[in-house]
Amino acid sequence: MFRKDLVKLLSEQPRSVSSLARALGLTRGDIEDDLRHAIRSAIAAGHQVEILPARCRTCGFTFDAQKLTKPGKCPACRGTRLFEPQIFIRPAAGGRGGNGSKTEERR
Repeated sequence: MFRKDLVKLLSEQPRSVSSLARALGLTRGDIEDDLRHAIRSAIAAGHQVEILPARCRTCGFTFDAQKLTKPGKCPACRGTRLFEPQIFIRPAAGGRGGNGSKTEERR
C-alpha cells in the first residue's frame, strides 16, 4: 500500500524526495528505495515517468536524471545551492499495460 501512495502523490504534481518524505512523515533515506521500486512499477504498468534532474542554482550544472536525491555539492563550481530533482508520473492513457512506455527526462 505504501508504494501505491507514492505513485498517487507523484501523479498529482511533480515532487522532490524531500517533499514526499515530509508528506509521508519519513526521512529522505527511508523513502528512496521504495521510490525507485514505485517508479519501476509505474513504468511496468504503462505510466510515463518524468524526472526533472537536480540542478545547481549557481552555475546551472544539470545532474544525471538517475539521481533521485539532492546531491551535496555541484561538481562544476562546488556550490551547495542546488534544486532537488522533481519526479512526476503521468497515468497511462489506455489503462494498464507496459508496451511503449519509457522513462523520459524533462529539461
